[in-house]
Amino acid sequence: MNATMMHTYWNTPYILLSIVIAMITSYLGLELARRYTRVGGTTAPIVLGAILGYGIWAMHFIGMLAMQLPTNVAYGLPLTLLSGVSAIAFLIAASVLLFRGRPTLPRILTSGTIAGIGIVLMHYVGMAALQLNATPTYSPVLVGLSVLIAVGAASTAFFLFSRVIVTDLTRTVRTAVQLGASAVMGVAIAGMHYTGMAAIGYLPQPLNTTVVSGVDLQSLFYIVLGLTLMVFVITSTFVFVEASTRTKPAAGD
Repeated sequence: MNATMMHTYWNTPYILLSIVIAMITSYLGLELARRYTRVGGTTAPIVLGAILGYGIWAMHFIGMLAMQLPTNVAYGLPLTLLSGVSAIAFLIAASVLLFRGRPTLPRILTSGTIAGIGIVLMHYVGMAALQLNATPTYSPVLVGLSVLIAVGAASTAFFLFSRVIVTDLTRTVRTAVQLGASAVMGVAIAGMHYTGMAAIGYLPQPLNTTVVSGVDLQSLFYIVLGLTLMVFVITSTFVFVEASTRTKPAAGD
């Protein structure tokens, strides 16, 4: 059966780009959340969850574009958008729960589970948006493993997030933990994504069995990359301006 599967080619630069996007968005989301924590309320976790959710979605689709199949491929817009919305919604819910009270171990594990489910849902809904003349087949073992990776790694990252945001750390230690947490979250997303990709194989079908229509690969790449750069610029600008405002001497000093 494996001999009849479509051969998959991988674009290494796209793979590396997807991991970098996941790490950078994790760092920026955590930095914004840390700054917004001083305001109180749900602003910090909503900001963290929204940026993380978007970063996961962006990483996912850049990672999907890294998979190159020997057939015409397009993406259905409704499921593509649904996958992004689900990632953002679940990550916001997980972040709000994490910071609603003291980040105890049960709360961290519950939040990590919610985040992990959101990552898995986003991934497989996004894969369902793939349109091509082939039938997908799934490996139950690898699908299950992808779920465990997502939940376990997200829980670990949320534990580190709670240390950065809640714990009073020195600037050097906080920066180190923050970079580590972002790297863990980035690896978590990438690990789940590529394990999930390995869980799927495609059996070729006769031509024109499936109508291939939707957003083409090149357009999707430029849309996702453009939105990601915009998020990076806006978030980085806010962090820079906010930091400059805090360090600026008050009038009359």
